Amino acid sequence: MSEDLFREVDDALRTERLRRVAWRYAGLAAAAVLVAGGAAGGWAWHVSQLNTARQKATGAYLTALNQTGNLPMPMDGATTPTALSKTAQEGLDTLRELGAQAPGGVAVMARLQEAGMQAARGDTKAALTARDSVQADESAPRLLRDLASLLWCRQQLDTANPAELRSRLSVLSGKDQPWYGLATEALALLDVREGHIDDARRKFAALMAQPDLPSGVRSRAQDMMQALDPSAG
Repeated sequence: MSEDLFREVDDALRTERLRRVAWRYAGLAAAAVLVAGGAAGGWAWHVSQLNTARQKATGAYLTALNQTGNLPMPMDGATTPTALSKTAQEGLDTLRELGAQAPGGVAVMARLQEAGMQAARGDTKAALTARDSVQADESAPRLLRDLASLLWCRQQLDTANPAELRSRLSVLSGKDQPWYGLATEALALLDVREGHIDDARRKFAALMAQPDLPSGVRSRAQDMMQALDPSAG
């Protein structure tokens, strides 16, 4: 079940919302050009070059999204990652290059997308490494750093050290945190893994009672409550 859940969050990285975020990052330098209109010509040229670099990187990122958007799932019991087509491999290479040297936010999203791609094809180690790199990047937006940490945890809810998972997830599970619902859901699943059924029920009940959470989170919480206690509704 946890594998399906982290894939669900990974899918959000391919939605039009994050594509618009990519273009917003590319547009930041364009705004800077306007602000610097009265500055020295040398500075204006520098900002213009930065703008061009960001737009080029964003275009490459969106192309890589299309190239890596339809990967075959690993076969059950597979011990090696799924082989990539030539097009998908080119997309992966582009994401790695952007993740290493693209301007600002484009690099962060490239690493997140690389992680989602690696997870989808069954390369767990590469996916975890990419997500950890985003979480540790102090220049990245906090929202994306926290998402990377959440996905890092959810990818290995069934296998990683419970204490480390709890430490990471607890930071994300405050009600004022943007990933509260998914982080609390992960903590509840971790409770089930460790046999803390009453704690899991309390967390799932709290999720069911939050009308502002995504319907998928509340629906899965209800399903888990029924699985843990058939008399629960």
